[in-house]
Amino acid sequence: MSTARGSLADHPVIVIISLVAAVVGLIVGVKELKGADPAPPSVAGPAATDTSAALPTPDAARTLPPQEEDTSAPDEEPEAPEPTRDPVTRPVEEDTPEAAVVQTSGHTGPLVVRIKLGSSGKTGPDTYRAGARPGADTEVYDDTGRLDHGCYVKWTLSRGSEVVRRVTSGRCRPPGITLFNFEDSLDEPGAYTLKADVTTDWRQTGTESVGFEVVPG
Repeated sequence: MSTARGSLADHPVIVIISLVAAVVGLIVGVKELKGADPAPPSVAGPAATDTSAALPTPDAARTLPPQEEDTSAPDEEPEAPEPTRDPVTRPVEEDTPEAAVVQTSGHTGPLVVRIKLGSSGKTGPDTYRAGARPGADTEVYDDTGRLDHGCYVKWTLSRGSEVVRRVTSGRCRPPGITLFNFEDSLDEPGAYTLKADVTTDWRQTGTESVGFEVVPG
């Protein structure tokens, strides 16, 4: 035994080589043991993903209500419905008489009629002597002013309730002409009324009456 130890001490190189060989063998054995063990979880491949929980089942997909897409702008107000309009009915055009066409020339509104009695045979403010022939005419006005054409006067002279004379004049007041001539209508005393009914080419109308007394002359 001492001889063997002495021989190893005499050869240190052999001893070192033996130790190195032993260490290398140990390392190789450890690596082989590690290769035989199952791979740790950290180096294992990625686990398979279970998609059954992420994807909805066909029954669940059918029970979900459809969502409507909101296409309206956030600040845009809904348009108000257009108001319904009644159909426009145009009046039926009819043939218009020539006199009605003239009416559009400004002659509108009611007539103002004044009767003016003459002064011949006048004995007081409203009295005439029997047999007088004063004569009478009219002044006719509308919104355009005094009329001297386009109007017609229908005269009626009455004594009490009796009509004594009727005359129609073709103008309101021809210059210098008495429109109503009494002739012999005032030969009898009594209360008289002279009435003038006026019409115009513009379909205007007006009426005026004046009363007076006839006394014996």
